[in-house]
Amino acid sequence: MSLSVASKTRERIDSVLQSIQQQRGLPPVPLEEGHQVMADLGFASLDVAQLIALLEIELGVDPFAAGVSLQEVHTVGELYRVYQDACNKAAGQAP
Repeated sequence: MSLSVASKTRERIDSVLQSIQQQRGLPPVPLEEGHQVMADLGFASLDVAQLIALLEIELGVDPFAAGVSLQEVHTVGELYRVYQDACNKAAGQAP
């Protein structure tokens, strides 16, 4: 994946994360790769479900339907990785 595509993927993920934070009235937390989505960002399980649904719409890929376990994804950085890998596969590129 080219740097610009990877950067755009991260921007879209960040945008969706921030949108859910704002919608839920959660305090804005600067997004860092090591942040835990639930513990650090304050997301509940329903927020995570909404996040996954919105990212599928926004990015056009669903890494979890392709075999990635949601239980393996806890941090913002892990979200970046699984969605970038899924976008690469969808584009026919090696992850």
